[in-house]
Amino acid sequence: MAVAVLASCASSGVQIARSDRTSSPSTTATATTTTAGTEPSGTEPTGPTTSASLPSSGSIDWSACVDEPAPYECGTVEVPLDYASPDGDHLSLALIRLPAGDPSMRIGSLVVNPGGPGGSGIDLVTGESDEFPSTILDRFDLVGFDPRGVGASSPVRCPASFDPDDNSYDTCIPANRDVLPYLGTPNVARDMDVIREAVGDTQLTYLGYSYGTALGAVYADLFPDRVRAMVLDGAVDPDAGLSNTPTGGTDFYADQDFDGTIAAFEQLCDASPSCAAGPHSADLLARVRKGIRNLPTSHFPASASPLGGRLNKSDIDDLMVNAMYSSFDWPILAIALDDADNGDASTVAALYSWLLYGYPADVGAEDDEEFANIAVRCADFSDRGSGSYECADFPDSAESLPVITSVDTENPILVVGTKDDPATPAHYAPAMASALGDAVAIEWEGAGHTATLTSQCITDLVATYLVDAVAPADGTTCPFATGATTLAEQAAAVFAAPDPEMAADSLTDVLVAAGNTESAADCVAGQLSRRADERLIVHELLGVESPELVALRNVIEAHCAAGG
Repeated sequence: MAVAVLASCASSGVQIARSDRTSSPSTTATATTTTAGTEPSGTEPTGPTTSASLPSSGSIDWSACVDEPAPYECGTVEVPLDYASPDGDHLSLALIRLPAGDPSMRIGSLVVNPGGPGGSGIDLVTGESDEFPSTILDRFDLVGFDPRGVGASSPVRCPASFDPDDNSYDTCIPANRDVLPYLGTPNVARDMDVIREAVGDTQLTYLGYSYGTALGAVYADLFPDRVRAMVLDGAVDPDAGLSNTPTGGTDFYADQDFDGTIAAFEQLCDASPSCAAGPHSADLLARVRKGIRNLPTSHFPASASPLGGRLNKSDIDDLMVNAMYSSFDWPILAIALDDADNGDASTVAALYSWLLYGYPADVGAEDDEEFANIAVRCADFSDRGSGSYECADFPDSAESLPVITSVDTENPILVVGTKDDPATPAHYAPAMASALGDAVAIEWEGAGHTATLTSQCITDLVATYLVDAVAPADGTTCPFATGATTLAEQAAAVFAAPDPEMAADSLTDVLVAAGNTESAADCVAGQLSRRADERLIVHELLGVESPELVALRNVIEAHCAAGG
């Protein structure tokens, strides 16, 4: 099974063992596009533009953000639509920064990208900044940007009337035709160098997840002398660009392995008495998949879900794919599957909706991100073979994704892999390090997509590397969980009961989003985290109005209203 999105650790998800990371798309800066029917220079790569030939951007006029409180600051930078014609039409890129916590110790800016393609770096900063260690936040301005065509950066948009159930994404092409040829990775890499100059850094310090590793690797190939420290977490295939050569390739960034990660989920679930779907999770999943069409979702009704009413086998397959991106979601997945096996698919429907659209659900943003994802891939893979059928009506790419070649950087690049990564399997990390030459590969022996901010061991290694610009030894590994050496210990770590304080924080966020006051939400969430079992906590997080939860919440709300 292959899916088109290389999402990152910042993807929308549900987590009850740690603070929730779901955030809605940001509109922190207003951006404009100025195009005038520019035609691409051709479908063949023209070769990298040297750093000396890039236009000067000046500095960024940082100011208060529209949607985020201080100390976040927002700004824009102008970049050429076509770097081969730098005096022609321009695009506006939206940026956000969280200034360094200790200005006296500031090293510079850490530019981050969440992947996608089509992921928002602005959302990564606003949604994940609390997860970064103080060793990074004190020493760096955390800078996120929405790549060209994405989010608030001269975005590509579908018509207001667009409905993915009734319309092909080809209907989004006409209004964006002049921009589409120039959305590929080489141009975004050049944009990153304009950003580097605009934030005042002589060299780039960068953390890229998933597809963001393609951006980082291409940047390193274009501007090796401009790399200070670079972390590529969840590396893509360094040879993916072969698709654009006579040798041919797969027209995608990596050969994915969701089946392998699903097998890891089942193995760990069956090894833990705390996993609700065990001890025969594969059999349970098969039963749910077979009977899902007949199961009600009355406790998460169609009116509450962008997905509509009852589910089908394909929905279960999609749910499993989306849930493999983070092992923090696996206890919730297990409860959802167990509920379905017991005759009610409400939790499955709610989890599927949350993983796809966040909470509150934002379907329009998902459609635009999907179109941006397709647009970048169609620009990156110019070989319109059978694997790229969806690109048939797109205009020719101005410049395709290149094959990654060796570099000579001031400091080695750090490439991170995860053992059971479904979207960018672990073997691509050493392959990327080998292709770059001046790089080392390390691995987290865990599961899910990417490791930084998920594995404490990897996060510590990354933080030390970014600050000191000294890479760990090639081949360094980190355990799935601290102290977990056996399968049973790993399973116990994954399916451990939620931390009450962190569960309360997540519940508070959900209750506030549902319209409760902060004080009322705090009281109800605190009581629920102590009095409800894990299943009912999951129901509250997902908006499942099960009778048991409604009864308990009524009691708690009365208690809180009385000043309890």
